[in-house]
Amino acid sequence: MLILRSGLLLAVLLLSACSMPILQDLPSSKTENVEPSAPNNTPVDSAQSTDDAPISSTADNTSSESTSTPVNKVSATDNLTQQLRTQQALAKANYAELTNRMGKAPQLPSIGNVSGLSYQQINDATQQLRSYVSKTNSTLASLNARVEDRQKVALNGDIIRIFLSEATVSHDNQSFKAQPLVGQWIRGESRAIRLKDNILFEAPKSEDLNITFSETYQLIVNNKVIATINPNREKNDANFTVPTHDNKGSIVGKLDFRVVEDE
Repeated sequence: MLILRSGLLLAVLLLSACSMPILQDLPSSKTENVEPSAPNNTPVDSAQSTDDAPISSTADNTSSESTSTPVNKVSATDNLTQQLRTQQALAKANYAELTNRMGKAPQLPSIGNVSGLSYQQINDATQQLRSYVSKTNSTLASLNARVEDRQKVALNGDIIRIFLSEATVSHDNQSFKAQPLVGQWIRGESRAIRLKDNILFEAPKSEDLNITFSETYQLIVNNKVIATINPNREKNDANFTVPTHDNKGSIVGKLDFRVVEDE
């Protein structure tokens, strides 16, 4: 009986000893199973955040491009159209000046209705006008050089003296008689004189009168030919009726001119 009790006690001790390592390993096993799950969550959150960023940026860029591109194109077209109109004004001014001073001028480029032209057509027309202005500027520079040479060494018929004996200006439902004026013109020269009230010297009323003595010996007043000068005839006179510079009035007058002999 004693042996049986001793055997049972020994069996219980053996069982207890065998079970203790197993119980100690359980927490460690649970810890190892939980720890890998934490790092697995981090890449998922990071990937979602990275994917969201480019989608928002792309949408913003697309919206910005679709809004800004048409505005930039319209602005560029308007700017080029303004350049075209500026070159047109310069070309017309050069054409008129050369026609008066030389009796002829290169033909102006043919430009259609600007509002109906494409961007490329406007650009091409602008380049044509720039080329025309550059060419006519060179011609005018050469003409100015000839005028300076004639002023120094004048040939017969290169210089005339003009006396504006009378002129009546009618403009804006008002009229006034201008003061008499006298001056000399060189062949190829064109310049304006200011007509002022003959009675009231300080009166604000005035009008410009442009007189040209052309290369072809024509006397031109406000773009209108009023006489052809004979270099061998000393004196002459001419009456004229011409529009004002803005074409809203008229100037009626008379001038006397004579060839200045070479001294």
